[in-house]
Amino acid sequence: MDIKSIPNHELERLKQKAQELSGSKTDFHTEYSSLLARRLNNEPLQYIEEFMPFYTVQLRVDERALIPRPETEYLIEVIKNKVKDPKSILDVGTGSGCISIMLKSLYQNANVTGIDISPNAIELAKENAILNNLDVNFIESDLFENLPENNFDLIVANLPYIPTNDIKTLDIEVLNFEPLNALDGGNDDGTDIIKNLISQINEKDVNDVEIFLEIDSRFSEKIIKLLNNYEEVELLKDLADKDRYIYARR
Repeated sequence: MDIKSIPNHELERLKQKAQELSGSKTDFHTEYSSLLARRLNNEPLQYIEEFMPFYTVQLRVDERALIPRPETEYLIEVIKNKVKDPKSILDVGTGSGCISIMLKSLYQNANVTGIDISPNAIELAKENAILNNLDVNFIESDLFENLPENNFDLIVANLPYIPTNDIKTLDIEVLNFEPLNALDGGNDDGTDIIKNLISQINEKDVNDVEIFLEIDSRFSEKIIKLLNNYEEVELLKDLADKDRYIYARR
C-alpha cells in the first residue's frame, strides 16, 4: 500500500485520531506520521482508530477479535424485525461482543449470554459491555461445552464459515492482522463449526427456540438440510441481496 491508495476520507480520520492523541489541533504531526505508517503497513483503519460504531452502540476493536462487518450489523436489523420479546439469548462466537451487546440494548429485559472459544475475544467483549454499561454474561466456551444451562429461546451464531482453502485469498490486512481462527470454518465448504452447533442444539434437545445463523451463501442448502426437523426454516438476504442468514424455529 502507498499513500496514493489511501482514500481522502481515511486520511482525514487518521488526522482526527492524531489530533485526539496529541490533544492539539495544530501540533499532531508526530502522531499522524505514526498512524499513517501503520495504515501503510495494511493495518485496518478500525484497529488504528480503536473504536467503531455498531448499530447504536460503540465498540472497542483490536486484534483480539474480528472487526464487525456490515453484514453482521444488518443481522441485528433482521432479528429486530422478526423477534419480539426473547427472555434468554445466546450469542455463539461472540467475538468483540457486538451482537450480544446490541441485543441486550434492544431487549433490555432479556438475559443475554455471549460465548467464544477465544479467551482474548471474551476479554474484549467484557470490556465492550462495560463501555456500553450493559449487563451481558460472557463465557469462554467451545460451543455448548462450558454452558451451565441451555434454556434459550433465541440463539444467534456468527461462526467461522470461510473454507480453509479460501483463507489465503483474503485481503492482506485481514490475513496480517485479524484472528484467522475466527474466519476459518474448516475444510471443503467451511460449515464444520455450524454443523457442530446444530448437532449440539439437537443433542441437548433445545426446544421453543428461534435460531439465526450468518452463513456463506454458497453453502446455504447444505445447512438448511440439517434443519429439516424445524417447524420453520427461512433463507434471508443481506443488503447486497445475497443469501446471508438462515432463520429457523422449533
